[in-house]
Amino acid sequence: MASASRGRVPVVPKRIRGRADFERLNAAQREARYRAFEAIGLMRSRGVSLRVAAHAVGTTPETVRRYGSEALSREGRRHVAIRSDRMYHRMSVLSVTGLVDVDTRGSRIRSLVGKHWNAVHRYAATGDVSLLQQFQGMRIGGVELASDPDLVEEYLRQGGLDIDDIYV
Repeated sequence: MASASRGRVPVVPKRIRGRADFERLNAAQREARYRAFEAIGLMRSRGVSLRVAAHAVGTTPETVRRYGSEALSREGRRHVAIRSDRMYHRMSVLSVTGLVDVDTRGSRIRSLVGKHWNAVHRYAATGDVSLLQQFQGMRIGGVELASDPDLVEEYLRQGGLDIDDIYV
């Protein structure tokens, strides 16, 4: 007798409310969710349609709707990205103690993490500390972000920082 689950795709929770739901996703589902977040970001920043954004990041509109429904709204037949969302995601941040994974909730916090990584990247490329300074004393998920140029320089020298991969 054949298994009833053969050939079936694991069920994706309707909403990822926290770490437990997130950890139930397999690697392919996490990648699909990441691409959905990218597509929604394009919809917000460039004002493109769901279809255009999905194809630009290498996924389908259905996948974006499945994993990013909380960040989408319908206007007639079109899906549009709402200004901000409260969706959960686990992200890597460069803290005063090193690279740490933190739980984030919301597009504004995810954007802040991205801006911090951009500041680290700019410092690594040019030595410009101006962007790092704005993160002095700032905390995300209870973790203080690295803003001291000497500390950031030390982490960069140690290696192991993948600036391009901030989503866990």
